[in-house]
Amino acid sequence: MNNSKRKKSSTRRLASPQELVAHYEKQGMDTQEASLKVIQELQGAVFKMMTSDRSRNRSTANNSPEVVTSAKLDAIHARLLQLEMKIDSKPSYPQALALGVASSGIFNAALQLWNSVRQSTSSSNSS
Repeated sequence: MNNSKRKKSSTRRLASPQELVAHYEKQGMDTQEASLKVIQELQGAVFKMMTSDRSRNRSTANNSPEVVTSAKLDAIHARLLQLEMKIDSKPSYPQALALGVASSGIFNAALQLWNSVRQSTSSSNSS
C-alpha cells in the first residue's frame, strides 16, 4: 500500500508558478503579495532541504556529488508535492460560493418550514 502511494505521488504533476500565485490571489492577496508568499515557501523548502542534507552529508562523506545532488533534488520534489497537496485540498472560490448558496437555500427552506409549522399550530389552537 505504501508503494502505491509513492507511485501515485510521483506521477502527480507539480503546480506551476502561475497556479501557486493564483491560489494565494484567491485568498485575497494581490499579485505581488502572492508572488512573495510563493517565493518565501519555496525558499523555506530549499533551506530545510539544504540544512537536513548537510547533517546527513557529514555522516556519509563518501557520497559522490552526483548522489548528493540527486538526493537534494528528490527532497525538493517531495516538499513541493506536499505543498501542492495542501493547495489541492482547499476548496476553490467557485466551490466555496456554491456551498454558501446551497447552505443559505437550506437555511431559508428550514425557516419557511418552521414558520409553516408555527402558523398551523397557532391556527389549530385558536379554533
